Amino acid sequence: MKLFPWSKKENKIDKDVAFLEEPRICLSYRVANLQGIGKRARQEDSFTSANATDVSMIQKRGLFAAVADGMGGMKDGSVASEIAVTDFREAFEYLDFDSDIPLQLAEAADTINHRVFNALGGQGGSTLVATVIYQEKLYYISIGDSFLYIKRNGQLIQLNRKHTVLNDAYLDLVQDGEFNPRIVRQLDEQGALTQFLGMDKLEDKDYLIKPMPLYSGDVILLCSDGVAGVISEEIISDCMSEATPEKICTRLEESILLKNKKYQDNYTALVIMCDY
Repeated sequence: MKLFPWSKKENKIDKDVAFLEEPRICLSYRVANLQGIGKRARQEDSFTSANATDVSMIQKRGLFAAVADGMGGMKDGSVASEIAVTDFREAFEYLDFDSDIPLQLAEAADTINHRVFNALGGQGGSTLVATVIYQEKLYYISIGDSFLYIKRNGQLIQLNRKHTVLNDAYLDLVQDGEFNPRIVRQLDEQGALTQFLGMDKLEDKDYLIKPMPLYSGDVILLCSDGVAGVISEEIISDCMSEATPEKICTRLEESILLKNKKYQDNYTALVIMCDY
């Protein structure tokens, strides 16, 4: 039975603001991954990609990548993260590229959230960051506090927004026009997740309404907080300057191990390098 038999929908993307003018040259992509258990008893991160080594399929059906971080403080984080990446990969397989891709990703997040909730009885959960690259454009969806970066022209930019108590409080204050950092610094459990797959209902999903055009030289990093929550953005940017995605992964792992954190979390990363 297909979980995601998409029907045709009106495409509502065109009215939204583009990041940049669209590239005119087809790109190729190189993908590598990194995963380690850290100092935890078991691995609760999961990752997947689709069409990563098939150039013709990338042109026809796009490139998919996802990283999920099972919540260790809850029940069966590894089960939650595995459902997240497996089901999102299935959602990718059934995407209708002639319809509204961001809306389909958002709908898939709701469906998969219920799958995780039902599988674990509301007692487990997982973050997720997933990307779809199609016709040299990047789409993403993010729930929780995993990370999505792009490095372009020497600049490292975090694309997604974290769903945490601290971040949500900052956003609320900005929207209310009463921004005062001292207020949110007094909050308890600032790093606690406000959204994750496995909740009774997702109230917020972070995704692009209009895709981001990609260019030769762009490097994309999806990772769990065992990576970007441990090493600084300056170190991450330096690692992402390496010539191949494999070397980037090696440098990232070396940097994590060099920190030698007493309670090092599981760490997982996927690197996508864009080229001619």
